[in-house]
Amino acid sequence: MNRAFRLGLAALMTLLAGCGTLKTSAPGGEAADLLAFYRYAGTLDADALVHERRNFRNWVRAAHCSPDRLRLAMLIMHSADASDTKVREVLAPCLAEGDRKPRHLRNLAFLLADQMQRRRDLDARIAELKARRKELEQEIEQSARRRKRLEAEREDLKKRVDSLQKQLEALKDIERSIRQR
Repeated sequence: MNRAFRLGLAALMTLLAGCGTLKTSAPGGEAADLLAFYRYAGTLDADALVHERRNFRNWVRAAHCSPDRLRLAMLIMHSADASDTKVREVLAPCLAEGDRKPRHLRNLAFLLADQMQRRRDLDARIAELKARRKELEQEIEQSARRRKRLEAEREDLKKRVDSLQKQLEALKDIERSIRQR
């Protein structure tokens, strides 16, 4: 019985060791968990974001690309003080060339970095559009002032024309009266 137990235990250990070497088609649930965390981070209020950022900052090792590093980057992205620079600093170990990082973590890191770059580009475009809007509003104000000024000139000219018309009629009346005499 002792021998049978040992053989069974050895067979079980061999099977379990073999399971650990099997490759899966997906990186496990880790990528899905990270994407779910991104959505979760978007629902947090400012205080909860600060608290979570503090926690993940403590869990992230200096030069190691880990899921917690990506989570920290996601939290930063959802913060009011999010910046492309801060996110890139956190993601640097995942974006750097060199030692082999899990491919799904590297790909997600590039996705997050790209998203922050696009946000920065959109923010710059929004700033340009706001400046252009301000310019157009100033032009509209200038046009409105110019229109009022032209309308006032038109009214003045109309009054002068009316006055000249009256003078002309008066002169015609004088001329008729002179001819009749």
